[in-house]
Amino acid sequence: MSDMETLTRPSAAAPETPVLDLIRARARADGHRDALADGTDAAPLSYAALLDRVDALAGRLRAAGAGPERPVAVLLGRSADTVVTMLAVLASGGAYSPLDVTAPPARIEATVRRLGARVAVADAANAGRLPSGVAVVPPDAAGPHEPLPDVPLDAPAYVMHTSGSTGVPKGVVMSHRGLARLIGWQVASGPPGLRTLQFTATSFDVTFQEVLSTLATGGCLVVASDEVRRDPAVLLDTIARHRVERLFLPYVALQLMAVTAARLAVTPGSLRHVVTAGERLIITPAIRDLFAAIPGCRLDNHYGPTETHLVTSLTLPADPAAWPAIPAIGSPVDGISCAVLDDELRPVPDGDVGELYVGGAALARGYQNDPSRTAERFVASPFAAGERLYRTGDLASLRDDGTYEFAGRADRQLKVRGFRVEPAEVEDALLRHPRVQAAAAGLREVADGVSVLVGYLQTDGQVTHRELTEHVRDILPAYMVPSRYVTVAAMPRTGTGKIDGQALAALPLPEVPGEPTRSGPSLTETVTAIWARVLGHDEFEGDDDFFEVGGDSLLATWVVAELGQVLDRPVDLSLFLEYSTVDDLAQALGSTAVAKPRHTSSQIITLRPGPSNRSLYLVHPLGGELLGYRELAQASTAPLRLLGVGWTGEPPVFGSTLAEIARTHVEQLRTIEPDGPYRLGGWSFGGVLAFEMAQQLTAAGSTVDFLGLFDANPVIDPITGLPMADTPFLGLLDEVVARLDDPATTGADLAELTSSRTWIQLMGAPIAAGASSAYLRTALETARSCMNAAMRYRPERYRGPVHLFQAAGAGPERQAELAAAIGELCAGPLTVVPIDGDHWTFIRGQHVTEAAAELDAALERVGEAGSG
Repeated sequence: MSDMETLTRPSAAAPETPVLDLIRARARADGHRDALADGTDAAPLSYAALLDRVDALAGRLRAAGAGPERPVAVLLGRSADTVVTMLAVLASGGAYSPLDVTAPPARIEATVRRLGARVAVADAANAGRLPSGVAVVPPDAAGPHEPLPDVPLDAPAYVMHTSGSTGVPKGVVMSHRGLARLIGWQVASGPPGLRTLQFTATSFDVTFQEVLSTLATGGCLVVASDEVRRDPAVLLDTIARHRVERLFLPYVALQLMAVTAARLAVTPGSLRHVVTAGERLIITPAIRDLFAAIPGCRLDNHYGPTETHLVTSLTLPADPAAWPAIPAIGSPVDGISCAVLDDELRPVPDGDVGELYVGGAALARGYQNDPSRTAERFVASPFAAGERLYRTGDLASLRDDGTYEFAGRADRQLKVRGFRVEPAEVEDALLRHPRVQAAAAGLREVADGVSVLVGYLQTDGQVTHRELTEHVRDILPAYMVPSRYVTVAAMPRTGTGKIDGQALAALPLPEVPGEPTRSGPSLTETVTAIWARVLGHDEFEGDDDFFEVGGDSLLATWVVAELGQVLDRPVDLSLFLEYSTVDDLAQALGSTAVAKPRHTSSQIITLRPGPSNRSLYLVHPLGGELLGYRELAQASTAPLRLLGVGWTGEPPVFGSTLAEIARTHVEQLRTIEPDGPYRLGGWSFGGVLAFEMAQQLTAAGSTVDFLGLFDANPVIDPITGLPMADTPFLGLLDEVVARLDDPATTGADLAELTSSRTWIQLMGAPIAAGASSAYLRTALETARSCMNAAMRYRPERYRGPVHLFQAAGAGPERQAELAAAIGELCAGPLTVVPIDGDHWTFIRGQHVTEAAAELDAALERVGEAGSG
């Protein structure tokens, strides 16, 4: 085929059947089939129920003014509501325009203004972040069930925003024709009806492939939570629990999943089709081993900018051993033509590198309300009158087998975790800092196949990493915040006066400290070295909080294990709650005061400072630790101190009653605060323990103003719905302790045994590889004793007021059953407050803001009643 034929003859176009027509056909054929699951234990939506919700919301949007050529801004977190909203906006004829919920308020407002959106969909948590003058429709709203008009194929289907070189995001407008072309190809490309995880960011255009191709073929879409997207171990557990068969994800996420699967010795055997897009695919040993372990699972490499969506696709051979280290990006998909051209739009010889241009039905209409930038990137084709080509800015070459090979960027645009980033936008944000004189941004590889965004700075005086990060976070989304900063005395320049990017790329990055030794380094150096190794970076100062620089409770366990090994003595995990900076932790480890033996097992520590005369005590869950409350405490703004009541030292004697465990804490509580009135709360077992503590305090004549039960129930287990005495948890804990005693048990064995959903809901995280056996035994024996006590507890009726904060993810029937059981125990008033999320997540992660707001409101009502 000649170059001219290659340029002017796109591959055959897929049928342009409107996407919603395909989904409606599925609903008519099998309306009872599962269509949408939210990743919790809640019942999935059937196709019939999904279409009912979609049509009801579409009717409401039409009544609010949505229609062809009218963008609808969408500001929602990850949930089934987001999928319903996408379909409803398409059905209404409007252009679906998702916004990044993590973006700063000023950016959200500016984006909505540039869109010209008069209608938006947002939940209660986000509605107030939209500018005035916009009609806000909640995602569960319903309008008249009237026939919806046919939408012209050339009308906008969606507007997706990409980073702009002027510091202003560009809104890419894709037509219904282009969307139909994409989904038509995807439907024909793979096996139908696969159970698919909705993993990608909702502001990433691959979301349309995940959602629409699944629903158009009768598959079930499982919406992944933010925790699933962040934590590869949780992702693997989700794939297993929900029997996920298809997965779309960027290369870095695939690599992390593969590494974690190897570390945990877990095989996601349900997978049949994996699609990676957004970044250059590199076949690492971990990825090769992962697919070797799941023969028959297909791996596709997709390429395409937002302005064209999918352009090329490559299905790798069946044998992973035959995969090249860097695969090609493939050949054009249906309706697409590709050309590799020089600076004068002339074809380059096959095999030579040039800029990749794309034509055909894939092209977006252009940039929303920006004709000049549209004209710059969408150019007239020199090969066919009246046709356009899109300048991708990517360098590529055409290989002998008809596939294209990616060769980098022709301009300075970067890809960070699958998102396109204009360095100029990052540089603009950095330059807004008053002490930054010059700035540049670029990608640097910090490990095999893993690159991070780096900011290079010329400053007037010292500027700390924390100061820079907080400054940029106030301006840009999280993925555009540099991970590392390099300060230079003066920016290197080329002969023409431009910043010399090659010279910057050659500068050394701050080195991560190496392995500490048992003699020589100070405690501060030792702690710093361990933090850097555990966190994977050294972008923290001595006064930075561990949990604000990438740490979590699982990583804290790892740090404690390493410190114990280096110092040759046990280190208590609870230290992290009081001493969560390098400086404070090092000082605490070296302090004789910290090492003094305790005379009581009850330990009360400050989770968040506040007025000394008003406190809320949060009681420990099964393992005796308090790290699980940290996010809730930090998110709460109530005007009081938040204190944690933990168990430390020797575990409770197995066979101790719940009343005996509670009495130990009540004695310590009255030592610190003799008179009350008291405010108590607890999650899971901690709530059951708080319930008994409240009984003992009121029986002694004290006043308990507030008792908050966070998905806690003394009678029915919130996780399984079984009577507390019939729960399987004690047996699970016994099995783990028995395996701990087996010399043949490896860290990987324990991690696999404790990676199930049941364990995560019960204890919060799998056992970390490297955790010391002394620490594990103490935590597990504490959990065993507490679980045994809970199973034998026979609660009495409680006379005081109770607030029950319920995990809404359990579903309405389970919620009603749990609330009724608590109601039987309450002689006083009971207030039930539902909060999004499941038993583990509803006071953490994306739901913690809602949980903290509900807690603060309840505490405020108590204060207004005059009882504090």
